[in-house]
Amino acid sequence: MIVDTLENASRYFMLHPSLEQAFDFLETLTAEDFPEGKTEIIGDHLYGNGMVRDTKSYDESIWESHDKYLDIHFLVEGDEKIFYADEADMTETQAYNAEKDITVFDGDGGEVFFPINGFVIFFPGEIHKALVHGARPNKVKKMVIKLSID
Repeated sequence: MIVDTLENASRYFMLHPSLEQAFDFLETLTAEDFPEGKTEIIGDHLYGNGMVRDTKSYDESIWESHDKYLDIHFLVEGDEKIFYADEADMTETQAYNAEKDITVFDGDGGEVFFPINGFVIFFPGEIHKALVHGARPNKVKKMVIKLSID
């Protein structure tokens, strides 16, 4: 997992050849012209999933991990909490679904500090929970970049 701000994104370009394109896309996002749904950047290799959603309670949100894609979570508008869990503290509740690239878990983890203008990268296999509200639910505009590691 990596947590940082867009100002420092270039530090991570060497981790994958497509990360620069991913962050270039994130830098163009605004709340006014937010693209909801799938935005292809490099076909299915690199794309954005734009969400306009209501946040949920901790218990309503799911713990998940992915095998094929890494996630870059980037909040454009609103407020959410994101959590991370160690696999040793989790129990798999839904086996890996290759079509959706997701495994679902149950357990507990810790909150990730998510800075303003920041992002969180979850690598394949890293268990996370997102779209959790604080004191009360709110609507968020959020982009999750999906980058294939194949």
